[in-house]
Amino acid sequence: MFKKISASVTAFIAVLLIPAVATAHVAVQPSEVGIGKTQVFGISIPTEKEVPTVGVRIVLPSGLQEVKPTVKAGWQIETKTTGEGDKKEVSEIIWTGGSIPAEQRDEFSFSAQVPAQATTLQWKAYQTYQDGSVVTWDQTPTGSDDAEGDKGPYSTTKVVDDLATPATSTTKNNNVTGAYVLAGIALIVAIGAIVVKRK
Repeated sequence: MFKKISASVTAFIAVLLIPAVATAHVAVQPSEVGIGKTQVFGISIPTEKEVPTVGVRIVLPSGLQEVKPTVKAGWQIETKTTGEGDKKEVSEIIWTGGSIPAEQRDEFSFSAQVPAQATTLQWKAYQTYQDGSVVTWDQTPTGSDDAEGDKGPYSTTKVVDDLATPATSTTKNNNVTGAYVLAGIALIVAIGAIVVKRK
């Protein structure tokens, strides 16, 4: 009975989450990654006008290394860089020449190594339509994904320190271990007392 109730609750929550995902517009995933990891990032691009999307530009946050766009059939890929030598970084990736028809969507991707310290990556994107209009996804997120005119919120990815062990967890584990040790000693003493009495 409990399993059936849990399944129903899970399904209900999933249904509630669908509209939130659907209104995310241009979004970069995943939303979280461990420090220093090389990750493949996916960009979801929906066409929300009556004309096709013909260009996508994403401005990359500083600190990414080894940036490599994924080959995309039907699209030309251009990268822009900043800095020189060891400080040279890919600052933008631009896809042009393809088409995402009205009421359809497509996926773009690239790989990159994220910084070795915890931070929040901000992905500012610019979507060009066939009529020449550009929708800018570079506004600070406010908790609502609704675009205002040709402007919308940028997507973010949290870089988290997944290597550190929380002190609270260590303390809790030590406390549990200590409790087991004390319980074991008490049991041995009790058994010893019973044996002595029987003798």
